[in-house]
Amino acid sequence: MIFVKNRSQNIFAKFFSLLKKGKDKIYENEDEDINQQLIIQLNKKKIPNPDQLKQLPKFLNKQEKLHMIIALVILIVSSSVISWRFYIKNSIAIPNYGGAYTEGMVGVPNLVNPILATSDVDRDLTKLIFSGLMKQDGENQLIPDLASGYTIDAEQTTYTFELRDDLRWHDGKPIIADDILFTINSIKNSEYKSPFKNSFNGVAIQVINDQTIQFKLEKPFAPFLSILTIGIIPEHLWYSIPAFGANLADLNTKPIGSGPFKFKSLTRESSGNIKSYVLESNDNYHLDQAYIEELHFKFYPDFLTAVTALQNKNVDGLIYLPKEYKEDIKNSKVSLHNLQFPQYTSLFFNPKNNNLLTNNSFRGALALAIDKQRILNEVLYGDGQIIHTPILPGLLGYNGDFKAADYNPNKAKEILDDLDWPMPSEGEFRSQTKNDEIIELKVKLTTIDQTENVKIASIIQASWQAIGIKTELDIVSKDKIKKDTIETRDYEILIFGQVVNTSSGPYPFWHSSQNVHPGLNLSIMANKDIDDYLDIIRNAKNEEASLEPLQKFQEKLLELNFAIFLYNPTYTYPTADKLKGMEDLKFINLPADRFNNITSWYIKTKRILSRNN
Repeated sequence: MIFVKNRSQNIFAKFFSLLKKGKDKIYENEDEDINQQLIIQLNKKKIPNPDQLKQLPKFLNKQEKLHMIIALVILIVSSSVISWRFYIKNSIAIPNYGGAYTEGMVGVPNLVNPILATSDVDRDLTKLIFSGLMKQDGENQLIPDLASGYTIDAEQTTYTFELRDDLRWHDGKPIIADDILFTINSIKNSEYKSPFKNSFNGVAIQVINDQTIQFKLEKPFAPFLSILTIGIIPEHLWYSIPAFGANLADLNTKPIGSGPFKFKSLTRESSGNIKSYVLESNDNYHLDQAYIEELHFKFYPDFLTAVTALQNKNVDGLIYLPKEYKEDIKNSKVSLHNLQFPQYTSLFFNPKNNNLLTNNSFRGALALAIDKQRILNEVLYGDGQIIHTPILPGLLGYNGDFKAADYNPNKAKEILDDLDWPMPSEGEFRSQTKNDEIIELKVKLTTIDQTENVKIASIIQASWQAIGIKTELDIVSKDKIKKDTIETRDYEILIFGQVVNTSSGPYPFWHSSQNVHPGLNLSIMANKDIDDYLDIIRNAKNEEASLEPLQKFQEKLLELNFAIFLYNPTYTYPTADKLKGMEDLKFINLPADRFNNITSWYIKTKRILSRNN
């Protein structure tokens, strides 16, 4: 560097000294060539002009030219580096439009329709494609979506909504109040078999004009606004499709909505199942347009195959990462978002299929024989928390003082003895003799064929058999558990995870009116006190009015052993490191809620000068 610098200085010094001599001292010969004349005709300035600089190489030998080139390269590179550093220091990166994100899902789309969707895959896609009157923002707060605003009367039974004036379906047609009326009436129509039908019982709806719609409730219902997050479907496309055949409509897989993304394409396997699904950003979205240009979804039969796709970079993220696969992903360029999630895994009783379960003391013995901490450690690897009621930490009415009895298998044995189910002198299981017939004490434990649930079932089976209860396992495949087991309530004791809709409260999951499909109460029992408390909670005008009945509801639930509550897991959502803008993603009510703030996610960036500099 020093050598080059000194040589460069000598070159320029020599050139400038020639310039200073003037035309009389440079050459004595008057027949100077044109190059010499150009130099002689310098003005009196010490700094040469561009034309003169062009002649510099003619005065340099090869070695001096090389040194000059090296000096110029160093000057250019140094200037570029300094300029770049200055730019980086005085600019900031901001989201830019473009890029594609690919997510793997377990299952296949079937009913991408907000009033019919029941699977996680269908709910995820409807979340992206459709809009409701209200929506949840990135912090899970309710804000207007299709509505520009709303009013609630003093009695809290009349809700009036004004629609935005820039609303368009993905096919370009305007959205009007009649679309909202059609959607709600379709939900209330029994022929549609919508899982949301009960949410609109006792709700009358009236169109005031194209931009105004009004709901009238029979009595106050504090969570009503949250129900109105359900997506609206276009009347002009659905009105000609009969309700009894709605499930078969092509619009359920190629939907037209009004959300931030719109359907672009799909591919099918030879079996007819959808293999992949592509959504594109909606340029005419009424709220902030999404930065990501396209969303690609790939569908897999199980989590093992889906996790392998993530490891092989065939997808950028997964709908969910089961606990047992966490270690497999740690060294990948994947971020694991551990989200708070209102889900609990419990054991639900159906006394109609086993008369033993009508006895509260027997249900209590079953609970005492289960080591919840062992399940948490061995199945979830500690990634969750033990619970005792369905009101989870962070939800309205949660009380950490409510606790079920601790693990105590010896106490469970005493209860079974008191119930006249003694251990035989020979054999593993307790029995009774009635009319000279030996009757074994036995139960059937049903769960879904999923690694986490099967492990839980095996632990519980061993625990119950250790106190003398013969326990049969019934492992049901994922494609049959809903239709053949849950909807028909075909089980004695069911291990299952329920996702709580925090806005609707415990009513849909524990009121006796919800004991049959499409109700969500999986413990097929009834108690007047519990029903009364749930009715009060449901009709409370504000949160404060529901606190006391929430406490009493939990007390009664524990007293009667309506279920055995195991744990509340965290929801692990893996995404590629390239995906940004997810800093506020911390809590979700449903898996689909991870997309609440998807318009803020981005892959591409651009830089702008910082205003602070």
